Amino acid sequence: MKSTNLAAVLDHRLSLKSIVPLTLAVTNLMMCSAANTPAIAAELPNPNPVPLAQTAATRDVPMPGALISAVLQDAYKRTNLPPATLRVSQAKASTFSNPCVFNFGEICTKEYNPVTGWEVLVQGNNQTWNYRVDKTGSKIVINPKNVAALALPVPLQNQILTAAASRAGLPPTNIKITQATAKTFGNACAFNFGEVCTSEYRPIEGWEVLVTVRGQTWTYHIDKTGSQIALDPKVNGTSAQLPAAVQMAVMQDATKWARSQAVKIAAAKPQTWGNSCSFGFGSICPMMYQPIEGWEVKVSTGTLNWSYRTNQTGTQLVMDRRPILPSQVADAIAQDILKRNGRNARPEALRFLDVTQQSNRSCVLLGGCRDETNWLAIVSNGQQQWGYQSNERGSRVIPIAVSQVLQANDKAVSNR
Repeated sequence: MKSTNLAAVLDHRLSLKSIVPLTLAVTNLMMCSAANTPAIAAELPNPNPVPLAQTAATRDVPMPGALISAVLQDAYKRTNLPPATLRVSQAKASTFSNPCVFNFGEICTKEYNPVTGWEVLVQGNNQTWNYRVDKTGSKIVINPKNVAALALPVPLQNQILTAAASRAGLPPTNIKITQATAKTFGNACAFNFGEVCTSEYRPIEGWEVLVTVRGQTWTYHIDKTGSQIALDPKVNGTSAQLPAAVQMAVMQDATKWARSQAVKIAAAKPQTWGNSCSFGFGSICPMMYQPIEGWEVKVSTGTLNWSYRTNQTGTQLVMDRRPILPSQVADAIAQDILKRNGRNARPEALRFLDVTQQSNRSCVLLGGCRDETNWLAIVSNGQQQWGYQSNERGSRVIPIAVSQVLQANDKAVSNR
């Protein structure tokens, strides 16, 4: 039997009895200290009191004072608010991926052509405007969606009212501006209500303005300086008149081609085409923007209808849509017309008045299915007209009813 050192055991038990009260005392002291911390902290002075908003702002690189002044100056010009009421509430250094994004473009390419600058918020009169400014201050742009609430400047109002009154033959007091929305137009073609425009981005800042005239609504575009103004040619009730030179050029060509004195101009509307290629019915056109302003003129003999594109003076005149078709398709259709009608077809006078592309899915027994493109066309020599369908290579051309082509064209237009 082992002997036990009684003195050692007693010493160990005594040490535990002394530790437990000490531990409890320390724990109690810590709890009391934690409970009194807020009171203690409240009594300590804060050497650098900084409001929360300023704390957030200091996380950004400071915006140069010259740029702040330039932005505030622009806001003052737009709002006419007292300068003392305008202030920059936030300025954040940013890098915009390309000029389109910098200019608040809604549809931009993914091209990386960075613009370094600032995203700025300006406040005044309980309103906030979002600005973007480049690092040099040479470009200052306001978000059109934020500026929509700003009043249309009085000089621009007067220009719109004068233009509408002149066109309607009414005094300006009878014209009313019902809505004005600040907008950035992608390029001059879009500004001028062009239907066939390139995607080139050359922005024009301005306004879209709705005007009430004799119970009708007309839409105007005007740039921010008032140096450019355009009326939507689709607006009902506009009295835009075809210039006499254009009318004469159309009538001369139409009468000669149709060999008819029954030719009448059925309709005419102003139009802007992106460049000479799109003006001439080109199927594959470059993206450069060299606009041709002119007219789309619809002509009729009573039994035959077609349309022209002209420039503003009538010195350029096109009606043949042959360029839309692959050359082998156009040639195959013309040859089939000549084969069926002989010289009576007047091959030198053949014009393609309407061209529509149609996608079909053809299936062959045991051969599977495939997608193929067909072309539908209306061809005329001025007195007669023929409808045709061709495959994409022109190796199979089939005469069809003119009405089938017209129906297909109407369907294609409605699906755009």
